Amino acid sequence: MTYEDLEFETIVRENERLIYYHIRNLHINDEEGEFFAEGLEALWKAYYSYDPSLGKFSTYISWKIRNALIDLIRKDSKYLDHQLSFIQQYIHSESFLTEDIVEDHYLWTNIKSMLTLPQWKWVFIYYFIIHDLSVEQIAAIEGVSKDAVKNWGRHARKKLRERLEL
Repeated sequence: MTYEDLEFETIVRENERLIYYHIRNLHINDEEGEFFAEGLEALWKAYYSYDPSLGKFSTYISWKIRNALIDLIRKDSKYLDHQLSFIQQYIHSESFLTEDIVEDHYLWTNIKSMLTLPQWKWVFIYYFIIHDLSVEQIAAIEGVSKDAVKNWGRHARKKLRERLEL
């Protein structure tokens, strides 16, 4: 281990709380540690690119860490936007309604005839939960509130329950 490595470990120990501070300050839920790792990488880059003539080291690393975390938030946000866009296009295409995952077309055609369009979307999208669609994502796709999506589900379940009891 070189002197630079030992010195950087000291820098990490001294500034680990700064990374956590920025994670908390930006209201980031970092269960998997992805943002902390990004903060460590930003600290490492700042350590090797610091120019003392430009100001204090503590100010520089704080700026680098915060900006790295914001960049990662933006990157994740763009990725989610692309995912939602793809899912929305897929759901509104004809292939979504005739996908092979629906094995009993007669059953699903009958269910569709009992429901309103929003309720049908909820049933089919709920069935499509295999692809990890949450209520929030469905609401974003359909451009409605989460309560509206929950309401679709409530009414769809009620109608289906009534029909199954006959």
